[in-house]
Amino acid sequence: MKLGSWMGCCLLSLAALGAAHAQSVRKTAEASMVLTGTVDVNPDGSLHGYTIDKRELVPSDVAAIVDKNVSRWTFKLSSPTTEVIHTKMSLLVLAKPMGDDKYSVTVSGSSFGENDGSNGESVSYKSHKPNPTYPKAAVSARVSGTAFLLLRIGRDGTVEEAVAEQVNLDQYGTANEMRQYRKMLADASLLAARQWTYNVPTHGKSVNDPYWQVRVPVSFNLLPFGERPKETYGRWHGYIPGPRETPPWISQTLLGEAPDAMPDDGLHAGNSALRLATPLGGS
Repeated sequence: MKLGSWMGCCLLSLAALGAAHAQSVRKTAEASMVLTGTVDVNPDGSLHGYTIDKRELVPSDVAAIVDKNVSRWTFKLSSPTTEVIHTKMSLLVLAKPMGDDKYSVTVSGSSFGENDGSNGESVSYKSHKPNPTYPKAAVSARVSGTAFLLLRIGRDGTVEEAVAEQVNLDQYGTANEMRQYRKMLADASLLAARQWTYNVPTHGKSVNDPYWQVRVPVSFNLLPFGERPKETYGRWHGYIPGPRETPPWISQTLLGEAPDAMPDDGLHAGNSALRLATPLGGS
């Protein structure tokens, strides 16, 4: 598939790199598109139906790849049921360069479950303050990116453990530069996240759990103060993916989902009642 020059317009160099090194780093770059919607699953784990939000904004060739993948999905259910399971889903569509301005496009990640905790059966935000402080050195270097955090929430609603699972950068540089800026964004995110508090489940299957786990994205962007981000749904976002860290306490549900296969607007605890049994795939 041809996607146009997303690599050149989305990724900027942090420094004047040698041509060979710059080319090597850029080969690790990806472009992604996170799509949201809903999925309905039959009691036997077969697909009942699905929707894609704002389908009119999604490129037709990308929608075709998603449809091809989702239509053959089957699921594993954690417990027997006689009802159709209805839940939210988000999908990570990933594009990797193959040369000659061509790209391999795949549905490479998925996540399922409600994110707002409004039903009282999952964790929800109580206080999401303070906001992470944008590191001055990152601002000066015009570095932006997203840190994906894994948090373990105790029964009193406070954060017991916090790990920066992955940090993706929107710019590329030397290996040392990118390591430093990933650490800056991770440290700033974790410093704030350890002070956040949560509402814990009041009923449901997990109400008596000793702790709960959530994944939270923290975005650092360089928009002027007060300016709202433009509509990015259905558009490619180029970035350099960071290494993934998996703490020993991560749940199998969250472990099986891609960190960046979630919207930027909330927290995700995974839907332990529903796990995808069909391998994800591609173009």
